[in-house]
Parts: sequence; structure tokens; C-alpha cells
Amino acid sequence: MELALTEKTAIVTGGSQGIGRAIAASLATEGASVVIAARTNPEAAAAEIEETAASASGNVLGVAADVTDPDDVDRLVETTLEAYGEIDVLVNNVGIVGSERPFHEIPDEEWNRVLETNIMSTVRVTRTVLSHMRDRGSGSIINITSEAGTQPDPFKTHYDASKAAMINMTKNLSKTYGEEGIRVNAVSPATTKTPLVEDIFEERAEETGKPIERVEQAFLEEEKPGVVTGRLGKPEDVGNVVAFLASDKAEFVHGANWRVDGGSIWTMDA
Repeated sequence: MELALTEKTAIVTGGSQGIGRAIAASLATEGASVVIAARTNPEAAAAEIEETAASASGNVLGVAADVTDPDDVDRLVETTLEAYGEIDVLVNNVGIVGSERPFHEIPDEEWNRVLETNIMSTVRVTRTVLSHMRDRGSGSIINITSEAGTQPDPFKTHYDASKAAMINMTKNLSKTYGEEGIRVNAVSPATTKTPLVEDIFEERAEETGKPIERVEQAFLEEEKPGVVTGRLGKPEDVGNVVAFLASDKAEFVHGANWRVDGGSIWTMDA
């Protein structure tokens, strides 16, 4: 399927590594002009995507920005408009997990940090980009949430709550701005094999003395028994879905939560 993104410009927050980088690469491969926003190494990531993404448009721009900072958000949007003249797609991908502790052990400071990064950055970037999209009467906003937003873990209450809030906000915005030609959808991955997750498995392998392959398999069997594919997610799995949602092929898709989870969620309506 040709997604025809050659005339579109996309911003991807947290786009220098992991899922965000795969999303940026998928969009670039389909021909979009992509702006990668990240606190670290956005320029290097942009250059590498230009070199490696098949059929990349060549228009990949890295912008160093902390999207928890309102001034950086304004500068990010201004830089994008100066470079490309428009913003067709916004992917709110930036996020942090926080510590895996039970609710009663998580201090206010950590709650604030997780909510500021996961929720308020999404609020600020969306609000700033939305004014431009409303003027144009079109746009696609894609929020990268998590299976934890509908199937919470025993720990990480702050992270799970932040992702549930993003899913709720997705539906709210889709109802508010859909009539203006703006589509808002969410993508909820299960545990995905990013460098961060690989580091966690390596730590567990060192602690237990087991090969990393056995650690990964034990994780799937014990902590993600709903996954039917027998593997963790790949960043590209998410990138491919986001590219579709960014395209006009998804013009009738509004307010949906696309689960990219290998079957991890047990219920039909989550």
C-alpha cells in the first residue's frame, strides 16, 4: 500500500532512539519530511535516518528540544514551520517510565516528573501545533501510549496513570476537533525491544546468571502471558502503524486506540 506521505511534514517528539526513531524512519521511508525533537542526539539520528531509510525523502531535520519546556516547544514549532511551511502530523512519543515501585513508595517528586514528561509535554506540544492545524483545517495527531494505559501493572502506578490519561485525552480531542478536519488517535505498544528494554534484560541476566535469551523468554511467560506471538514487539511494528495513521488512507479513523501488543491485552474493548 502506497501511503503517499511525500507532501506531509511530521514532528516526532522523543525521536532520536527506540520507538520514536523507528516512527521517524517509517515516516521518512514513506516520503514525509520529518522533524525529530529530542534532548540528545537529534541531529545524528536525523542524518542516519536519511542514510538508511529506504526511499527517504531526504528531508529529516533534528531539533534539540526539551518538550517539558514551553519555550523549547515554541522554538520547535517555529523551526518546523520555517523549514517546511506546514505541520501535517504530530507524533507525541516522548515519555519516561519512572521506577518500578508500589504506589505507597512513589514520592510526589517522581509523580510530578512522570506526569510532566508524559502528560504535560503532550498537552503543550499538541496545543501549540493544534492552532496551526486548525487554521489549515487538517492534521493528524498520534499519541504513543501503552498497553499499561488499559491493562495496568502491579507497579509503576504513575506511568500507568499517565498513559491512561493520554488515551482519554485522545478520545476527547478527537471529539472536539474532528469536525475541523483534525484526526487524533493513539497507538498502544506492549513491551518493545528498545535499547532501554535490552539494558533491563542484560541487568537481569547478570543478576541471575542466565543467558539473556532465557531472561527474555521468562519475561514473556511470567509477565506477558497474553502475548501470542512468542516475541517482544519491535520498534518497527509501531512505526508501521503510525505511518498508516499519518496518511490519508486513515481518513475515517478518529479517536481510536490502536494496540500493537502481540495480543497482550486480554479483553476486547480495552
